[in-house]
Amino acid sequence: MVLGTLAEGFGLLMIVPIATMAIEGSDAAFTRYVPWPASWNSDQRFAAALVLFVSAMAARSLLLYARDVLLARLQSDYEADLKLRAAATLADRGWPFASNIGQAGMQSLLLNDVPRAGKASASLQSIAISAIMLGVQLALALWLSPKLGLVGIACITTAFLLSARLTRRGVRSGQAIGASMDDSAGSGFRLHAGLKAALAQGTAGAFLDEYRASLSGVTGVVTGFAREYSFARHSAAFGAASAAALLLLIGVKVLSLPFPVLVASLVLFARMSGPAQVLQASLMRLAADATAFTAIEQRLGRLDAGTIAKGAQASPLAWEKLDVSGVGYDHKPGLGLIGATLQLRPGEWIGVAGPSGAGKTTLVDLVAGLIAPQRGSIAVDRRPLAGDRLEQWRAGIAYVGQDGTVFNDSVRRNLTADGVRATEKELWDALETVGLAPRVRAFAAGIEQSVGDRGSQLSGGERQRLVLARALLRQPSLLILDEATSALDPNAEAELLGRLKDLRPRPAALIVAHRDSTLRHCDLVVAIQHGEVTPHHPLTAAK
Repeated sequence: MVLGTLAEGFGLLMIVPIATMAIEGSDAAFTRYVPWPASWNSDQRFAAALVLFVSAMAARSLLLYARDVLLARLQSDYEADLKLRAAATLADRGWPFASNIGQAGMQSLLLNDVPRAGKASASLQSIAISAIMLGVQLALALWLSPKLGLVGIACITTAFLLSARLTRRGVRSGQAIGASMDDSAGSGFRLHAGLKAALAQGTAGAFLDEYRASLSGVTGVVTGFAREYSFARHSAAFGAASAAALLLLIGVKVLSLPFPVLVASLVLFARMSGPAQVLQASLMRLAADATAFTAIEQRLGRLDAGTIAKGAQASPLAWEKLDVSGVGYDHKPGLGLIGATLQLRPGEWIGVAGPSGAGKTTLVDLVAGLIAPQRGSIAVDRRPLAGDRLEQWRAGIAYVGQDGTVFNDSVRRNLTADGVRATEKELWDALETVGLAPRVRAFAAGIEQSVGDRGSQLSGGERQRLVLARALLRQPSLLILDEATSALDPNAEAELLGRLKDLRPRPAALIVAHRDSTLRHCDLVVAIQHGEVTPHHPLTAAK
C-alpha cells in the first residue's frame, strides 16, 4: 500500500517540472524537485521528466495490482479461517452446546454472520488503503504548498466530523440487519423442514406468509441502510467538489501560487477525494458489518486459534470391560438420569428400554462421551475416560441415531462421509450386510447415484440402512444404536440385526429401542424409569 502510493505521489510531482517547462519554457525551478545533472539541456530534462512520470505510473500500477491480489487472498483466507475456527470451536464446546445452537443458528452463523464479518475485514482493508493514500498525498500537498495543504486538511477533517453521526447510525443498522437475517434464516428453516407435511395438509400458505414477512423485514432494514449509505456517499462527492472549488479559489486569489504548483496541488487534492470518500463509506460499512463479530461471539463465545481441529484421528482403544458406576446427569430438575450402573464387555449386546423422556439417550450419550457425568464415573478397564483415552474410546465407536444424517450426495459419498478410507469391496460388503446392496444396484448410476436432500430418494428404512452401512465401515468395537432400526418392519429388522450379530469380530452394542422385537436380540436389557436404572436382567425377565 505504501509503495504504490509513494510511486503515485512521485509521478504526480513530475507534473510540476513538466508543466513548468511546457508553459514557461524554463526549468529554473526544476532542481527543487529533481537534482538533474547540470550538463543536461532543457529537452533532455523534459524527456527525462516524462520518462520518470510514466515509469512512476507503471510502478504504481504493478504495485497496486500486487496489492489487490494480496488483499483478495487475505480476505478470502480470513473468511475461510473464520469459518473453520467457528466450526472447530463448535466441535470443541461439545454436543450440549452445539445442540442448543440448532441447525437454523448454524445456518445463520455460516451464511450470514461469517460472510458479514468477512465484509467487515474488507472494509478495514479499504480503510487502511485509503488512510495511507490520504496520508502520503497530504504530505506531498504540504510539501508543495504548506498553506494550501493545511486548508485541504481542514476540509477533510470537517467532512469526517460531519459524517460521524452517519457512522453511528451504521452500527444500529448493522444490528437491525443481523437480527432480521436471523429471523429470516429461522423462518426459512422452518419452511423447509415442515414443507412436506404442509403440502399434504394444504397449509403451505401459512409457512409462506411467515417467510414472506421475514424477508420483508430483511428488505426493509437493508434498504434503509442502502439509503443512508447512498446519502453519505453522494454527500461526500458533493463536498469533495465544493472543497476543490474552495482550494482553487484560495490558491489563485489568496495565495497566488505559481500555475504548475497550483495544478499539481489540485491534481493531488482531486486524487484525495476518491480515498476520502472510500474512507468515509468504508467506515460506515465497517460500522454496520462489524456487528457480525458480536453475533459470532454471542453464539460461540471467544474463538481461539487453539480450537482448530486436531489432525489424524486417534487409534481405537483395545478394551476388555466398560464400567458405568452410579452415573447421573441432570438436563434440568426432574429431567435426566438419577443414577446408572452397568457393565459391558466386547461382543455383548445390551438393550436399553423405557418410556420416552426416561433418560435412555442420556445414558448412551454419556457412554459415548458426548456429555460428561455430573455424578458417578465411567471407566474402561478401570481407567477413567478422559483426555487421550476418551479420544481413543470414541475412535472405536459407531453412533447411529433414529434420524441419522443422510447427505444430498451419492451413495458412495454418504458411505465415506466420516472420512473412512474403504475399498470398493468393503463398500459393497457393508451395503450387503445392511441389506441395501440390491437397491443400490438397481440405481441407474449405481453407487454413484445421488440419494437427494436428506435421502429423499430413499424410504425411511433405506435411509437407516445407509447410515448403518456407514457406521460399519468404521469397524467399530462398540455400536450405539438409538432407535436406529425403528423404520424397519419387525421381520426386516430381525434379519438386519441377525447379520450384525454374525459380524466377526462381533462389536459390542448398546441398543435403545421401544419394541420388544428389537430388544429380543440383546443379551441383557436395562430398564430406565423416571431417571432410575434397574440392574441388568435377561430379556425374558424384562418381558
